[in-house]
Amino acid sequence: MWDFPDGTSAGREIAAYLVSEAPGWNIVPRTILRDGPHGPGMVRVWQEPDPTQAAVDLVPAGLTPEGFRHVFDGVDARDREVSLIHEDSIPLRLMAVFDVLVNNADRKGGHVLAMPDFHRYGVDHGLTFHVDHKLRTVLWGWLGSPLLEEEQSGVRRVQAVVDGALGEALSEHVTRAEISALARRCRALLAAGELPSPRDEYPVIPRPPF
Repeated sequence: MWDFPDGTSAGREIAAYLVSEAPGWNIVPRTILRDGPHGPGMVRVWQEPDPTQAAVDLVPAGLTPEGFRHVFDGVDARDREVSLIHEDSIPLRLMAVFDVLVNNADRKGGHVLAMPDFHRYGVDHGLTFHVDHKLRTVLWGWLGSPLLEEEQSGVRRVQAVVDGALGEALSEHVTRAEISALARRCRALLAAGELPSPRDEYPVIPRPPF
């Protein structure tokens, strides 16, 4: 893509997996690089989500059920007023923090896999690690919420290795400038002590959101 000119989408997918592993959050399923019929690409361990669960959903406007957080209101394909919501859970909160770290520009609802054991996997991280702020996500329900201890500890674990082993591993897939930007995001998030709010200079919800 024109605004992600460096490296490859496959490399960014692998880099996202490496960052996911650093704090031990297991957000991105195991992802590796392999040769294929059209050249190198990424391969990921298949995960089968539970079709009866929805971590991100649309409901009639104003009817946010218990255990969920409201994100925004809009209209669906049939011009019905709806609200986009997501569950209020620790696994999804960790994903929201992870997305801040990797600067995820495309966290759609369909990129969240709701597993039968209530774990939540995130997939599709080809638009990540940009040096400019590009956070676009449907997981805005906790904006301004103080970071939990587990979240702070996880960010510190990433920060502790980004200039060492993690940074070296990432350098095979993203640029040094993007690795430095990851380190800055770790510092900024810890200094703020809370999940960020949207900025006004660009769209903050992926299109489409699912």
